[in-house]
Amino acid sequence: MGTFEKLGILVIVVIIVMILAVAIYQWGGAGGPPGSTVMELPAGSELTVKTIDQLREEHENAGQKPSLDGDTAAWPGGIPKSYTILKDDKVWVIVVKRWGLKESFIQEIEGANSKIDFKRLRPGTVIAVPDPSRFMRSAAEPAPAPPKTGPTRRYEVQGGDTLENIAYRHLGSKTRWPDIVSLNPGLEPKRLFEGQEIYLPVK
Repeated sequence: MGTFEKLGILVIVVIIVMILAVAIYQWGGAGGPPGSTVMELPAGSELTVKTIDQLREEHENAGQKPSLDGDTAAWPGGIPKSYTILKDDKVWVIVVKRWGLKESFIQEIEGANSKIDFKRLRPGTVIAVPDPSRFMRSAAEPAPAPPKTGPTRRYEVQGGDTLENIAYRHLGSKTRWPDIVSLNPGLEPKRLFEGQEIYLPVK
């Protein structure tokens, strides 16, 4: 093959490469077909890359209402008409310690939210709060005080606790659970709540 023929082939190859480069730029490198424009981010803006967990959390919380604590839409006493569960929230603590209501109001809340599993509350869950008027403590009816029947100690109920296993772990025998009931008037043995504060006798 002569020099002239080799030069002709080289020119053809260069032309083909240039045509491919232009096509790639127009269809791929420029971000769209001929005539399309490239969107530019406004000055000072940042492109945020979200993880799968962040996107899943946003999806789960989509449409959730914010907590209405302190909102004007409240029942007597400033109790919100709906409440968004926060991380580490416990129903007993919310009702008795935070809102100052009677413990029996928990049953009212459970009845008003029959589709919610209160033993497995997840942050972001919105619960409806019924009218608490009948469950508000009066000045003559303060929150339960420590019993005056001898030395006691306070205990916070943990998830899965029963009076029998509390008695076994802290008093040495399952059969001593009635001693716990006697120190906590109104305590229902079959209805313990995580976060609930009860009193135990000292060994």
